[in-house]
Amino acid sequence: MKKPPTVRDVARLSGVSTATVSRYFSGKAAAIAPDTLESVRNAAEALGYTPSEIGRSLRLSRSRVVVMLVPDATNHFTADVAASVERALKEYGLSMVLANAAEDPKQQDRLLTDALGLRARAIILQGAIDTPQLREMAGRQNNLIFVNRRPAEGVSAPYVGIDNYAAGHDVGRYFREREYENCVAISGPREFSGSSERLQGFLDGLGRQTTVRHFETAFTMEGGYEVGRKLFSQERTRFSVFCGNDMIAYGVHRAAIERQMRFPDDLVLFGFDDNRLNEWLAPWLSTVKVPAFDYGPAIASLVCEPRDPSEDAANIILPFELKLRDSA
Repeated sequence: MKKPPTVRDVARLSGVSTATVSRYFSGKAAAIAPDTLESVRNAAEALGYTPSEIGRSLRLSRSRVVVMLVPDATNHFTADVAASVERALKEYGLSMVLANAAEDPKQQDRLLTDALGLRARAIILQGAIDTPQLREMAGRQNNLIFVNRRPAEGVSAPYVGIDNYAAGHDVGRYFREREYENCVAISGPREFSGSSERLQGFLDGLGRQTTVRHFETAFTMEGGYEVGRKLFSQERTRFSVFCGNDMIAYGVHRAAIERQMRFPDDLVLFGFDDNRLNEWLAPWLSTVKVPAFDYGPAIASLVCEPRDPSEDAANIILPFELKLRDSA
């Protein structure tokens, strides 16, 4: 296999020193004569040479790479947030590496170690799991950004997301005002801040006088489907269901269709996220709209714009709205 060209190859072809080639690629071209600049540029193009990002990272102690860890790479809302961030970072000349932590604390910790090895400019945790390694990193690094799930208690780092409690509260109040009965909450795992905040907000919005059945599941269609099958097999009655995300709602919907239930006569259904699939596949689903494509500019500003190290960690709270459609 042919070896890639090196700085020495470029220097040899252009007739200059390796130090001159290094200055050219490190952004110090102003100190190089125009004829020499042209020679180096032509030699690099002829050889197909590009500077090593790893070497540059070692010299500067950081790279042009940003690493984003996601909890589920197949989730459409998660993917939209990632796409938004990548697009915004590109405007600053940065590249993004996407890694799937898969809601696995060991995998998350391994990926965090890899991100450190890359000298990542920033590490974005879209759905972090609280681990000792993450806490240790947050204590000695200032380049962690938490997205959608807030940093664990005692961890100081920027957060970008919505007010999950307020969103859940608005849904609960909506249910209360319409006097929905047989209320059910299907949340994601309660150890995650977003899940617990949405659930608590929903319960408080309904009011203490309302009895709510609660189920906990993964943020997946399969999880929603299994809960739906269990719920609808117990009794034939009209349920009013608030789901922790749209994926759960899709699964509940399928279970209801299999039982030949009608919307909203037999089932009131409310989701959370309003991912892009709703426009095409679930235009009937009432949900909380979270602005996935607003995340990119907000996160890129935290990565690229200077901040006073003495200031408290920044929190960027994005807006949300209830999208009311046929299912509720």
